[in-house]
Amino acid sequence: MTRRRAVLALAVSALLATACQASPADPSTGGIVTTTETATNPVWRSNFPDPQILPDGDGWVAIATNGNGMNVQTLRSDDLRTWTQGSDAMPELATWTTKGKVWAPEARRFGDRWVMYYTTIAPNPAIQCVGVAVADDPKGPYRDTSSKPFVCEQDQGGTIDASPFVAADGTAYLYWKNDGNAVGLDTWISVQRLSTDGLRLEGKPKRLFRQDLPWEGQLVEGPFVWERDGVFHLFYSANDYGSANYAVGHATSSSPTGPFRKDPEPVLTTSDVAAGPGHCALFEKDGRVLMVYHAWAPDSIGDEVPGRTMWLSEVTFDGQSVSVTPPRTELPDWL
Repeated sequence: MTRRRAVLALAVSALLATACQASPADPSTGGIVTTTETATNPVWRSNFPDPQILPDGDGWVAIATNGNGMNVQTLRSDDLRTWTQGSDAMPELATWTTKGKVWAPEARRFGDRWVMYYTTIAPNPAIQCVGVAVADDPKGPYRDTSSKPFVCEQDQGGTIDASPFVAADGTAYLYWKNDGNAVGLDTWISVQRLSTDGLRLEGKPKRLFRQDLPWEGQLVEGPFVWERDGVFHLFYSANDYGSANYAVGHATSSSPTGPFRKDPEPVLTTSDVAAGPGHCALFEKDGRVLMVYHAWAPDSIGDEVPGRTMWLSEVTFDGQSVSVTPPRTELPDWL
């Protein structure tokens, strides 16, 4: 997504944010560990934008937009409650890009490898485009050995927020948003089929929908698709990410390539404890579907400290409809 601040400006800001939410370094891990004794939101209280949570053995790894000196931030947890800061999931970038704007990484396992799609700056013109990198482990290190971006709609402002999806029939797809709002154009959520290894695009891209509802403001972005009982649920974010108007929308289709029908109102909005929730991803734990997303502290919208922290909510499905637990500081006992 378009961001006014993609990186923490000062190292001291990161240290202050950590001090607000963490205990001293755990000597057994050398990392920083949250002091959560019970399940509470946010589950990570420092800047961790555009998060995704992936299974990692018996535990979990979270990846996020650049920050804290890393191109792709990581966290590690055994229980989704207590998180430890990890190392950079992508310490070396592709030769065609540069540091500073590595955004919205999303990864998925294809065969015996993990494939991560990420937003980064293209060489010429210097617009945001999508790259692809591969690792043996969800934590990385991911490597992009390509000579050019994977998807880059130069005439549409660039391409960001790529999200992979594999349908129940085994067909893989990639969803993304053109960065039209950066150049005064419409924003569209698009989809294109992926090869079985996730490393090649097949066929032609298809536009699914653009911003056309009052609550969406000037943009739609951050797509994520979940299949349930033959229904394809497309979650997306809209409006200004740096405001309390940012929210998560929902659309459904009988096909991963649409047409999608939008709900008229968002399914996750600002609460008294979390402002501008958005850029979500879903994952499953013990038969329950959870949504991870970022949100601002209501009294610090747009501030680098604490920034956009990581939150969890539960998603339940009923045919074409979904229900998302509003942002709450207290999480259920089963987590």
